[in-house]
Amino acid sequence: MLKALVKDAFGQNPSPDAVKMFETFALVLGLTIIGLMFLIFGSMSFNDIDVLKRLSFLFFVISGFFALPDLIAFLRGDPTAPLPVVIIGLTTLALFYYGSKKGTL
Repeated sequence: MLKALVKDAFGQNPSPDAVKMFETFALVLGLTIIGLMFLIFGSMSFNDIDVLKRLSFLFFVISGFFALPDLIAFLRGDPTAPLPVVIIGLTTLALFYYGSKKGTL
């Protein structure tokens, strides 16, 4: 899977430095997402509705920064993630926004 992503991004014969840079980027991004998942699950322990709304809005902002590059690339017609991935990102974004307004899902 990783080789297919590297080939898609850098062509048939990527340099070893480009592959190493991509592997490091994928590791950092993956660990950041895992950390955010722990934050989301940890925030479920709060009971105050105003705190939950504020946290949901902050997660909406973070999720927006993850979804924005794919959305911009899709609208410009540039290569981007597959359409289901873009839709899942926008759905997550919408759910966090809804949670920030209503306080529940």
